[in-house]
Amino acid sequence: MRGDRELLSRVAVAVVGSRKATDLGRAMAEQLGARLAERGAVVVSGLAVGIDAAAHRGALAVGGSTVAILGGGLDVAAPAANRRLAARIGREGCLVTEFPPGMPPLAHHFPRRNRIIAGLARIVVVVEATRKSGALTTARHALAAGREVMAVPGHPLTPNSLGVNDLLFDGARPVRSPDDVLKELEELPGLAAPGLAPEPGLPIVAGPPRLRLMGALGTAPEPAERLARETRLPLVETLALLTELELLGLARSHPGNRYSKPLVNREP
Repeated sequence: MRGDRELLSRVAVAVVGSRKATDLGRAMAEQLGARLAERGAVVVSGLAVGIDAAAHRGALAVGGSTVAILGGGLDVAAPAANRRLAARIGREGCLVTEFPPGMPPLAHHFPRRNRIIAGLARIVVVVEATRKSGALTTARHALAAGREVMAVPGHPLTPNSLGVNDLLFDGARPVRSPDDVLKELEELPGLAAPGLAPEPGLPIVAGPPRLRLMGALGTAPEPAERLARETRLPLVETLALLTELELLGLARSHPGNRYSKPLVNREP
């Protein structure tokens, strides 16, 4: 991580979409990032060119908070066009990756990156996506983990609209403006109505599935599959929650997709 890790424990909304975004798509993503950040939500995305970068820029433009999840090492993962943006997020927001320094952003890393985006966000908003877009992977992770998925409708003859329109056909909530996302966010359980901050005594990490998972973690590493069986949670949701707990310092990952309680002397 680089930046303010406290942002990882705050209410977050992911804004994701096509790298080959249209001008209208980028404008919508930037508007979403700005309005959500103005209301106190953390804007999460993947620092890719197109929709991701626009959402990050929107949040930063209003002095808000944003978190970028990378598909490679902190020192090499940002696309060349977004290196200045990455440096700014490292100073004013937070950069997060599970890959070591020097690791390039390889294609098979991005589904892993996308599951972290989905795991951190209470709502995933998709703005422009083809049917092969990685943003749909993020949406699938979010649905599997019980998150809300929303999508910005597009013209049915535009390739960038096919993926988002499929999501809407399958039941995702439509986004006509940022207010639709804010309204949905305020209605989620455990959130105070006007300010989007968690209610006192109810930090995001304290949801019942997370408590079950935290209780199942021991000092010896356990496979994620066994933890899923013990907590009676779907494996995909278990993996997403374990990622959240690890980022918050409440779990420790080990080779072989195994997890344990964190080290006692781990820094907060």
